[in-house]
Amino acid sequence: MKLVTTPSAPDPAGPVKAMPKPTGMLQCNRCGGRTSVTVTNGTVVRNGRKIGGTVLERDVCDDCRRLGIYSPMVRPLGVVS
Repeated sequence: MKLVTTPSAPDPAGPVKAMPKPTGMLQCNRCGGRTSVTVTNGTVVRNGRKIGGTVLERDVCDDCRRLGIYSPMVRPLGVVS
């Protein structure tokens, strides 16, 4: 049996930033990632549905969060400068 290896994947940080972004899609300003996550605490499952919980972080870049970097993907609403 012959051993065949697959080619290594390209670095995702470079090509993702270079790809055209569809209108309205969230994209991290720091790394260019497009995966966002909302972190909640105290969520309870009742009858197969998630109920309650306190939102700790909303729309944070998941790739940066895994590295310990807080990178919000949406600017907080407030006074526009």
